Amino acid sequence: MNITSVHHVPADPGTRWTKDAGIVIDVPDDSGDWKTLTPNVIAVPGGYRMYYTLVGPARDYAAAAGSVMSAFSADGEHWTMEPGVRLAPFGPLADLRVVCPDVVPLDGGGHRMYVEGQPGDGPSNIVSAHSTDGLTWEPEPGLRFGDGMRRYGSPRVLITSDAPGARDRYRLYLHSYSHPLRLGLGAGNHIISAVSADGLTFEREAGVRIAQESALESFAVYAPEVVRLGTGGYRMYYAGWTADPIRGRIFSARSLDGLAWAKDEAPNLEPGGPGRFDAEKCSEPCVIQLPDGRFRMFYEACDEHQVWRILSATAPLDRSRVTLAP
Repeated sequence: MNITSVHHVPADPGTRWTKDAGIVIDVPDDSGDWKTLTPNVIAVPGGYRMYYTLVGPARDYAAAAGSVMSAFSADGEHWTMEPGVRLAPFGPLADLRVVCPDVVPLDGGGHRMYVEGQPGDGPSNIVSAHSTDGLTWEPEPGLRFGDGMRRYGSPRVLITSDAPGARDRYRLYLHSYSHPLRLGLGAGNHIISAVSADGLTFEREAGVRIAQESALESFAVYAPEVVRLGTGGYRMYYAGWTADPIRGRIFSARSLDGLAWAKDEAPNLEPGGPGRFDAEKCSEPCVIQLPDGRFRMFYEACDEHQVWRILSATAPLDRSRVTLAP
């Protein structure tokens, strides 16, 4: 395993995205009782696998169960849902819902999936599961990150060093929310980070990576998608929500070291307006490089009927930065 295995792109995908037509992953029905959420895409032999969350059937998200599902694509354009459940809720740390999967390869083979685990009682935390084939997953014991005091979730894990045993070999980006959840710019609903030598025990790093600080972030900032750039430095795409009205947008930031981030001024994606699948919210971004060198962002979207689906957007092709994906 090396740093180019996951969350790595040869060049900066940038901030200009064009929304693609149609739906990538739809809901079982449009009653509002189901939600497809939180895409995470990795390259696998023959194409790509998307891990995502299916929540429902229930309209009340706070009490709804959620499991991790998957879909396969040979080209990043056309997706076929794979049968079965990849990871179901498991107790006691995630007995209500598992959401926001992030999958990384392991040195000895197989993969680890980090997820936001929601117990039936108490704040969310980060837990994990292991798989040898990417399809059958077994929960791993223990807690990856959490303290029972704040709400932690939307994990993304970068491999920052090829040296086994390095103290900061893995960096975990995640959101840290107040508990009970408070809204407003004083709530401290930020994106933070933690490091680990083994990918199992994480120690929080000092400070805040992305602070909740602008009018368009009055609900929270969360769902960091961090990619290491082959040209140097890092790009983060993240979700920022307003509290009144509740609207979700996708923003971006740049960093040289993965710790100090400079936000880009304008959103990368905004809600599409009445009649659009993303009429109210664009959130939970995930970025991959397509075989022809373009970059595609998958994101969860909410329409005015509170139906959530997974959509996509594509960055224009810049021939000067093309390095074809495997």
